[in-house]
Amino acid sequence: MAAKATSNTVSIIEPASFSSKVLGEVLVLDGALNLASMPMRLAETLAYASQENLPDCLTIDFQKVGEIDSSGVALLLHWRREAGKLGKALRYVHLPENLVELATLYGVDDLIECPLHRGT
Repeated sequence: MAAKATSNTVSIIEPASFSSKVLGEVLVLDGALNLASMPMRLAETLAYASQENLPDCLTIDFQKVGEIDSSGVALLLHWRREAGKLGKALRYVHLPENLVELATLYGVDDLIECPLHRGT
């Protein structure tokens, strides 16, 4: 479970309500990646990162992601920092073109690449 703050109350986001799924060692996102979806995305990735025996390179798949806004870029950067805190590399696969374009526009496209996979 993950807590979600709303004004002066805290509600609980149940894992059963997650739209994304973990397939093997890959977190497959499903749905929007926008400001409204951030509490859910943060809860999903917290649950993913809390599993035992995490691989050295965590993988997040964007193939089923729909609507995207600039908060998605901030989330990618947040995930990169959190993976670093865990001592893990992080790889994004099937990044939507508009998300890559936003990252390029903000000058952070090199920060969303997995250091283990640069130049491959």
